[in-house]
Amino acid sequence: MNKKALALFGLGAAATAGLAFYSYLDLMYKESIPKGPARRILERLNMGDDALARTCEKNMEWVDAQDIERIDLVNDRGETLKGYLLMAEKESKTFAVFAHGYRANHRGDPANFYKYYYDKGINFFACDHTCHGDSDGSWVGFDVYESVDMLKWLNYLIERFGEDIKIIIHGVSMGGATVCQMADKIPANVKLIVADCPYTSAKDEFLFVANNSGIKKTAPYLLDVINVINKKCAGYELEETDVRNSVKCAKAPMLFVHGGADDFVPTSMGRELYELCGSEKELFIVDGAKHAESVVVDPEGYYKKLDEVIEKYV
Repeated sequence: MNKKALALFGLGAAATAGLAFYSYLDLMYKESIPKGPARRILERLNMGDDALARTCEKNMEWVDAQDIERIDLVNDRGETLKGYLLMAEKESKTFAVFAHGYRANHRGDPANFYKYYYDKGINFFACDHTCHGDSDGSWVGFDVYESVDMLKWLNYLIERFGEDIKIIIHGVSMGGATVCQMADKIPANVKLIVADCPYTSAKDEFLFVANNSGIKKTAPYLLDVINVINKKCAGYELEETDVRNSVKCAKAPMLFVHGGADDFVPTSMGRELYELCGSEKELFIVDGAKHAESVVVDPEGYYKKLDEVIEKYV
């Protein structure tokens, strides 16, 4: 190979590495950086008709009128996390603890469930995950960091409100994967796990999105580079986000919810996790619902299913 060809090869390799690094920061670093092409691809593929955003905004009007306690908790990495607690009108020993999705916060996915649990006489807790909302942190954990932090929140609630409290953990999208990752590590206080549109692993999800965005051939190589960068910067490998083994060894009953038309986190991932689940389990598929839209497309059916599993297991 002559010098000119070597130079061109070097420029190409540098450009590829640069693209991989920028894509990595775009996906994994805190949201304060300018939005880049990787995040735009994710958003474009995840776009529905904005019914979900409108519903969340409308439901937060009720939440904002309530007496929400704001709580600080320092995680094992030294970051200050923000939690939001709505106590039921009458004293209750049951808590619903909610995990939100990627680039969301306590005003996003949880907004559709504050009032539902409140009306059932269940205390409701939501948080801002690391580097989301008002919480500290620089790197998205895609369920690795979030699951550890959520377990710390559970311990906080148990220590504050008593060893006899009962807990439901409920998550959507990345939050759904987070509660799946917690499934084999939870304390006995957790009586029910609700996993709404969870992915099997972040690696599986990235490959699925890449295939749908037209970069199928280069996606595995790009992902390998991103994984090396992530190990160096964030301190974990994408393989660690795989929730299959945790679900196989689940310590509490699980309800899996998925939209039948989810083309972002495919319905097949929810079905796979349901089949793998080693505890008592139920599956609720909402026909026609896209990603994270099950509660918007069929709120009556969703809440009815929650009523059933709460009565059965909690």
